[in-house]
Amino acid sequence: MNFLADYHTHTIFSRKPFLPFLHAKGSLEDNIKTASKLGLKEMAITDHGFNHKYFACSRKNLKTTKQEILRLSQKYNIKVYFGVEANFLSQDGTIDVTKKDMEYLDIVLCGYHKLAKPKTLRDKFKIFVPNIFANHFGTSKKLLQRNTEMIVNALDKNNIDIITHPNNKMRCDLAAVTKKAVEKGTLIELNEKHCCFTENEIKTMLTLGAKFVVDSDAHKPEKIGKFKKMENLIQKYNIPEDRIVNLNSLPEFINVKRNN
Repeated sequence: MNFLADYHTHTIFSRKPFLPFLHAKGSLEDNIKTASKLGLKEMAITDHGFNHKYFACSRKNLKTTKQEILRLSQKYNIKVYFGVEANFLSQDGTIDVTKKDMEYLDIVLCGYHKLAKPKTLRDKFKIFVPNIFANHFGTSKKLLQRNTEMIVNALDKNNIDIITHPNNKMRCDLAAVTKKAVEKGTLIELNEKHCCFTENEIKTMLTLGAKFVVDSDAHKPEKIGKFKKMENLIQKYNIPEDRIVNLNSLPEFINVKRNN
């Protein structure tokens, strides 16, 4: 399969000094150089959003990081988007990206991470803590509804380009999420590391008009552009190639269109 881009990669940009070995391994240049060598047409640097407890990128570095990405994209002759993998923080749809952040960011990915700092104590004890137990004992209907509302409200209130690894560590009503994603023009990720869809869920999303993007979620440069598991999934579930925006083509992102 001819994938032309990888829009979900992590670097040491969001690695805390006191946790030197627990997260991504590559520098900005390592990731960009690797993507260029693979022949990818585009890629993105998308480190964790600002409310992650341990691996959050820093707002004070956004400007200099943007400048460095522009320099490296020219050096290695590849289009590089500067993005962030933001966090869902609240049932009301709050995420940890602001309008001011978008002065430097090109795209916004957003996903659920259990180690993000919720907006309120209510969100912590109504969504984040219950989902930790739900991963072992199952998701109740009430929690499923709260999870779904959090994602749908976030899509409604924010310009999110890609939903990362849906259903990973937080189950949701994928039909409701897909309807809102299609309405907003948001892509649903097929994540090489964390893909949690059943065949019926794939069929439902396709019926509702979902468009997918295949991403590596690479935390090491050598993982960039490696999509073997997702290639197998695409073939197994007969996902039409024209529904996968970085297969034989390149997407238009919500934020890129909005800012041009």
